[in-house]
Amino acid sequence: MMNKIINNKVIIWGPDDFNTLGLLRQLGSAGIDIFFLIKGKEGYASKSIYCTKHKTTSTFGEGLSFLLSTYSDETAKPIIITSGDGIAVFIDQHKSELEKIFIIPGTTIQGLEEKYTDKNTMTDLAIEVGILCPKSQYVQWNSDISSIQYPCLIKPSHQKPGYFNEFKFKVCNDEDSLKRTLKFVRHDSEFIVQDFIKKEKDILVYGARMWDGKTILAGAMIKDRFADCGSSSHGLMTYKIPSCIAQHKIIEFLDKIDYHGLFSFEYGMIKDKAYFFEVNLRNDGTSHYFWQSGANLPLAYVYNCAGLDYSCVKTIVTEEKWFIDEVFDIENIIHRRLSYSQWKKDKSEAMVYKYYDKNDIEPWKFVRSTMWQHLFRDILLKKFRVYIVYILDKFGLKK
Repeated sequence: MMNKIINNKVIIWGPDDFNTLGLLRQLGSAGIDIFFLIKGKEGYASKSIYCTKHKTTSTFGEGLSFLLSTYSDETAKPIIITSGDGIAVFIDQHKSELEKIFIIPGTTIQGLEEKYTDKNTMTDLAIEVGILCPKSQYVQWNSDISSIQYPCLIKPSHQKPGYFNEFKFKVCNDEDSLKRTLKFVRHDSEFIVQDFIKKEKDILVYGARMWDGKTILAGAMIKDRFADCGSSSHGLMTYKIPSCIAQHKIIEFLDKIDYHGLFSFEYGMIKDKAYFFEVNLRNDGTSHYFWQSGANLPLAYVYNCAGLDYSCVKTIVTEEKWFIDEVFDIENIIHRRLSYSQWKKDKSEAMVYKYYDKNDIEPWKFVRSTMWQHLFRDILLKKFRVYIVYILDKFGLKK
């Protein structure tokens, strides 16, 4: 592919993590002029050879002030890409200020991005367009839970700015378990409780909706293992989206809210049925797995934002490949969910990695050097996070 020269600067706005590392590699390897605006502390993405310019900010507001004061005189609007729900919602809240100067992802109508980042609301819309969903209910700490069936799954409905979520999700096998969980959550926290789907597979569909209204689906990631942090640690990258996932309903969902940008849809699959879990209206952390399998949607989206023909960019997975989290999938051996011999076999077959890139080695070396500290933290948080966050709240410690 011949790389195109674009006049627009590209700003990646997000935490210094694997999602932004993937964006840096996908765009940087194509010669795009990137500025990395870091929310929070520096980590390993900023050690990438593609990160030549960056700034660290502690709050969303500080990031906004920097953007408005730095880029107000550009002849071509800079393009913002983000990787996290919190920043995506913040961009939506400041849409009227930002879109004067920048090309920003999100919904055409201000407020819809924030509305449909909430898991209760996105589930309602999924049901409306005919996507199969588990039975769901909105709950808070004191909600009536007498009608809930068990086992159930409870998840925070959205990220509250400035606070840690009490957990990513929890499975409750009975009413007492759900009551214990709700006892330790903040009184203003909101959750979705759903029937627990004993899934056989987790499916993620990654895509982009362009400014001409065209939706492109790169393919699917079929996940079969997870690390303790909740991220997928092994799976198959494929261009074959299972037939039980109605692609036209994904398109209808995005058309309804007129969203433009990168996205992913997540499902739990049982036999010939796929149950909707959530939609992420921003770049997904798996995007560079799709890139390593032949599809570079962030680059195509950037070209589209710049008004260029993106047909020269491969946007669909070209070759099925196995993915492995080459650092933290080992947690599955520690917990005896996987034998060492099977792990070695899986690792030898994998061609797609979370951190490793032979042309950009420093981020992987940094993650490896801090591996045991992160392993301990992930194991601890998986078991005790709700109690840890409860104590942090008691002492007024924020994110």
